[in-house]
Amino acid sequence: MGMMAGQPIPFLRPALHALVRGPWRTLWIVSPSLHLAALQGLLPELERAGAEIRVLTDLSYQAIGDGRVELAALQRLRRLEGCEVRWQPDLGACIYASDEGGALVGSGPLTLDGLDGPRQYGVHLAEAGPVLSDLEQWWESARRLSPQEWAALEERVGLRRNALRIGAEITRLGAFVRVSAHGTRRTRRLDPRDFGVLALGNVRLRPMDVTLCRLDLVSRAKDELDAILAERGLEWNGQYLVPRHFLEQEWPGIFAAREKQLAEDLRSPEQQAAVAAQLAQARSAIAGFLGDLYPFVDADGRPADQWVAEQLERLVPEGLAAAVCAEAGVEYRVLTILPEDARSIAEMDELLRDPRLRSVQLTLPI
Repeated sequence: MGMMAGQPIPFLRPALHALVRGPWRTLWIVSPSLHLAALQGLLPELERAGAEIRVLTDLSYQAIGDGRVELAALQRLRRLEGCEVRWQPDLGACIYASDEGGALVGSGPLTLDGLDGPRQYGVHLAEAGPVLSDLEQWWESARRLSPQEWAALEERVGLRRNALRIGAEITRLGAFVRVSAHGTRRTRRLDPRDFGVLALGNVRLRPMDVTLCRLDLVSRAKDELDAILAERGLEWNGQYLVPRHFLEQEWPGIFAAREKQLAEDLRSPEQQAAVAAQLAQARSAIAGFLGDLYPFVDADGRPADQWVAEQLERLVPEGLAAAVCAEAGVEYRVLTILPEDARSIAEMDELLRDPRLRSVQLTLPI
């Protein structure tokens, strides 16, 4: 097959309009991006009785959600008589062709930038038989969406639009903050199988969870910080929408002061002694558990007291109290929230309509 000769097209819009205005019974629009603004100028010529229009584009949620393919453009095309839109994954080509007017193959998708961009280029092929043959194969392999799939697509896009609207409103107001505590509770799971014991006689043993210690002052510090956020903002699923002015100007100092006080409390002799007492109580419970296991383990000839003491040192080592207190603390994160499901969007909408959003706390300069 010889090379197809083509005419260079440095300006795509005039060439595309000439192709669409010309005589045709079947028109092809192949573009990975579709925008209504670029489609508008073609519509008068696309509304032809008895004509067939075949559109290949990207109908993925990502393409439509990102705005590369506009739902409004798809809806307008589908209202045209004789027009069908199909999904061709991994589409990269931009081709506009007709059964009588040849084919325009170029770099510009059906968007304003694609048609009018200064660095777009194309070639017009008067003899477009091979191109049309390839397009027929693409058409047959492309996916046709069912009415239910179109409805689901429109619903999904509608949800994303609302999510973006809510995200923009949240950004205008401030941000969500979540405080978390770590090291509030230390536990140890005791499983007889870890000691080589499957059963005591005919009774199969179950694992046992032992609480080594609890640091209630860390939980109280988190609750106090949450209370401050609740006073200055609105709560949603454990996080708080607070004004940007408060978040940037006041909150860092408030958090740093409470974090410093908590660290001092955790290092205090009183707290160290309280944790040590909890660990001693846990060691006693674990020692009883290990004593019951001893007759059924391979202790390599070591006496019960020695074997139990060795296991206790491994499970609840000396110095654990200091380590527990050093690792405990609080932290916060500023969250970017973009709700995706209908329930979250509805909850966010209700939150943003809360009358407290008109209070001084959320109308400070941001």
